[in-house]
Amino acid sequence: MNKTNINRVGIFSGSFDPPHDGHVHISKIFLKKLNLKKLIWSVSKKNPLLKKKYFYTHKERVILSRKISNNIKKIVVSNYDKKYSYQLINLIKKKHKNSQVFFLIGSDNVKYFHKWKRFLQIINICTLVVINRPGYSKEFKRSFFFKNYSKFMKRTFQNPKIIPQKTWIYISDRGKKISSSNIKNRLYKSK
Repeated sequence: MNKTNINRVGIFSGSFDPPHDGHVHISKIFLKKLNLKKLIWSVSKKNPLLKKKYFYTHKERVILSRKISNNIKKIVVSNYDKKYSYQLINLIKKKHKNSQVFFLIGSDNVKYFHKWKRFLQIINICTLVVINRPGYSKEFKRSFFFKNYSKFMKRTFQNPKIIPQKTWIYISDRGKKISSSNIKNRLYKSK
């Protein structure tokens, strides 16, 4: 396949408990900045690093994610049953053989990224994209990952045909200051 015709597929994986306008907002940024053909929202059954109780069941989170994203044609909500991100990325790479794969995380997740199962494999098998989350810039810059891998970071690019492996991208656009945790806290208080 000609390298100029490579499709770009993004993965946005998370608990989406609940999904909200902030998820939609950063998805739109992700789609536009990276010129993606498709963005897969992968609704996780459980985050292996967190021991938390979910407000909504997995099935409810998938349904809510489909509802909130249904007017954006390039977003596909899936519920791939993979425990770890590297497994999810490998699965999507198999399903999209001639595509360049991007994996999106918020800057709040970078603090613990080095604790993710096979985190180095993630940056070797796809292009990691970190998007700014308001209020997390100090934690982001102090993180193990940033300190050790900032030399591979790109802040901007002019839509290159191919982005080299190990390169990761930082998108500094302002996200909406909204979080699933705050929404859940309000829901718990209203019970």
